[in-house]
Amino acid sequence: MKKNEQITLYQLLWSRKRGFIIYLVASFLPILQQLLMEGLLGFSFTLLEARTRTEISSRIAILILGMLAPVAFHWVSRRMRIGYMRDILLDVRKRGFRHILSLPVRVYSRKSRDHYLSLLVNDLNIFENDFFLSFLNVIFNGGLTVLVLGILIFLDWQYGLACVLATLLLALLGRGFQKKIVTLKEHESDANKDFSQQMTNVFSGLEILRLNRVEAPFKEKSMSYVTALETIKMRFNIFDYFQSGTMETLGLIFTVLSFFYVGSGLVAGRLTLPQGIFMTQIAQRAIWGMVQVFPHLNKLRASQAIFDRIVSGSPDEWEAPAPLGTKPFSFNRNLEVNHLSFSYEEKPVLRNVSFKITQGEKVLLKGPSGSGKTTLLNLLAGVYTSYGGEISYDDRELRAIDPAPLNRGIAEVYQDVFLFEDSLRNNITLYSQYDEREIESAVDRSGLRDLVERLPLGLDTPIEENGKNLSGGERQRVSIARALLKRAVILLADEATSNLDETLGRHIEATLLSLDATVISISHRYYEGVTEGYDKVLEIDSGVVSVWRPDDYFKETG
Repeated sequence: MKKNEQITLYQLLWSRKRGFIIYLVASFLPILQQLLMEGLLGFSFTLLEARTRTEISSRIAILILGMLAPVAFHWVSRRMRIGYMRDILLDVRKRGFRHILSLPVRVYSRKSRDHYLSLLVNDLNIFENDFFLSFLNVIFNGGLTVLVLGILIFLDWQYGLACVLATLLLALLGRGFQKKIVTLKEHESDANKDFSQQMTNVFSGLEILRLNRVEAPFKEKSMSYVTALETIKMRFNIFDYFQSGTMETLGLIFTVLSFFYVGSGLVAGRLTLPQGIFMTQIAQRAIWGMVQVFPHLNKLRASQAIFDRIVSGSPDEWEAPAPLGTKPFSFNRNLEVNHLSFSYEEKPVLRNVSFKITQGEKVLLKGPSGSGKTTLLNLLAGVYTSYGGEISYDDRELRAIDPAPLNRGIAEVYQDVFLFEDSLRNNITLYSQYDEREIESAVDRSGLRDLVERLPLGLDTPIEENGKNLSGGERQRVSIARALLKRAVILLADEATSNLDETLGRHIEATLLSLDATVISISHRYYEGVTEGYDKVLEIDSGVVSVWRPDDYFKETG
């Protein structure tokens, strides 16, 4: 997934052409509003030149009516902009969510869930708070500066040219601040992710921390993340104030020089008082407009970098660790593992492992805790591809296979079962369409029938956050029902019966062994008269795999 294949922020803005044009028109209305106010200010000094009461009254009436227009401009501009802002922010949220869902498992697994949650919460909040405010200010101040400079050149070309040079100097200075602003904003995004991940870890284990009275070290560690986040925010604010203060100081110098020039013109009689006031005011707008443009333009660039992270991911997601395969997936003959080696964080887990599994076989994976059993399942499922050796399905190397059909052909039953806040039915079907008879069969074969009959709304009963209203065994059975319903050609089970009682565990293991699919199961349980039904046992010890006949293995290990 290359970055340049992703939509840019400005392509997204232009994707809603009509709304974007309306937004631009609405953003220019405040420019007209500002010029009208400056014109009214200059016009107000004509009251000093009025000779009759009628002239005074008419000019006062013009001023009063003129002052109502800016209020109307502001209201109309806001109404025209708000709908487009809402639609674009919704588009960003959807694209960010779709980006995460589209990641191949091998890419997604390189980051924690909290990283992705931070993208959809913290980074979106940064983008929402900064982008449209800065975008409006860039249009307003930039447009106002250009228009004012044109008016000044028309009124007094020497004065106008001096203002052009002043604004160009400010523009060059503002450009110099850009890189630092963008970098600091990206650091804030990273600190937000670290903070979110730390808080999630603490809150997930809060009961354990409290019961063991070890809150203090975790509190100290959490506070260090808070301090780091606030320090980065403070650095950004300090630098932002510095760039604003520097440009404002230069703007003040140019304003003083502008007053001096206009004052000289008034004294020499080259300018009338209304003309002088008008020129001074709009010259200040040009200078201060440029002062405001670049701080907001720099924030706009930072917002664009945040947008890229939300919809395209961080740089290490733009390219997968290895090219994604394109060959079709099939498993009609055998799965072969030849000289497989794998290390995790430079620690060897599997060493030169070789074995063969024929389609339809039932394989039991044994070994001490931490020996690499779950890692092997992940390797066979294509979660990790940075291995040595080969994993082949029907003579097609795993890394050359398209991940989409591979994922459809493999079902997993893991200890850690995630459930959505939705109905039991949707948690079993995972929002796919199945015939009702298929769903009922999966319910029966997974041992969920008693639960379904006990729940008030049966399969349509809502499940609480991550299945809080279900027991561990019931959650495990939902996972098994998912696998049965998927009808995958390979089922990978990691301690599928670990949370079940003896009777139900025996029933589930017998169900797994009866499936018309290849089953590779990790289990520490032994169900006499059932577990012997496996075709072979793979034992992992010290990174080496030994292949056993079940009778020999259970006789040897007792």
